[in-house]
Amino acid sequence: MKLRFSRSTLNLIIFTCIILIGWASIDKNRTDDAPKTEMIELPPLTELQHQSWFSHEGIQVIWQTRLDTDFLIRIRGTGKYDISKIPLDSSLFSWQQGYWQWDFSLGDQFEQGLPSLSQQLNNFPDHLKGQPATIILQGPWSDDIARLTSARLIRSLALKPLDSVTRSADTPLSTKSHNKSDTNTYSCPWQPVSAQFWLQDQLTHAKKSQPNIETKEWIVSAWPTLAPINEASLRIWKQTFVQQWQLNWQNAATQFDILSDLAYYRLPQNYLLEGYWGINELEVPELETYLSQCQPLSALATDTDH
Repeated sequence: MKLRFSRSTLNLIIFTCIILIGWASIDKNRTDDAPKTEMIELPPLTELQHQSWFSHEGIQVIWQTRLDTDFLIRIRGTGKYDISKIPLDSSLFSWQQGYWQWDFSLGDQFEQGLPSLSQQLNNFPDHLKGQPATIILQGPWSDDIARLTSARLIRSLALKPLDSVTRSADTPLSTKSHNKSDTNTYSCPWQPVSAQFWLQDQLTHAKKSQPNIETKEWIVSAWPTLAPINEASLRIWKQTFVQQWQLNWQNAATQFDILSDLAYYRLPQNYLLEGYWGINELEVPELETYLSQCQPLSALATDTDH
């Protein structure tokens, strides 16, 4: 039996097929042309020109040789501290969540600054001695002077290396160490770094987000109210971020802070730079996915108990 169609019926069938094919093509193009934020030009960055050395005690020392700063010394340590035991006139100490920091300048003449360094080491608070720490130096340091000075600091203050056992015991960077009732502290994924940088810009202080190299996660101690996320706002943030990163990268003080974070958190050398070079790959869906994977530590701690 053969089906027979009139010419008008055939024309109608052909016309309908053309409409369906065209509609499918338009829908596919809409999917392929999903809006993306504008590509941001990423100027190249110069090397930080720093060196790393481990003492025989296992303590990491990082120094950056620069001729435009004084001989600067920074010790960043972890462990329990009592601010009430710090001399009231001491402006050399600063306190952040999870660590203390001691900054000292010998001036631009190394030998002339040594008597003052000796006095400061003699007056160093006893309860901060013998703690895990790292040393960061910046200025016109030679390799030999940097190592000799670091060795003296390590001996005088009986510093210990930053290892996973000590860090987990003395800092709030461990999931298991948090109180289950703490619902405002979150654990966020290790990657992408650019998404973490966006989140840090929502915080009242960037130090409220700290990396944990052992568990490959970021701990956000005070979850913020997030700004609206769309293509326009993300493009503006990218432009601002790249401009600020360029300025920070050229600033000696900010470079000192970057090197301090690399040393203290024991991050891979180029880890933070991944956030810069990967900025154009961060789109709204990727950012929303990253934020959705951030979980309260109270929930994670409960899961580990089951």
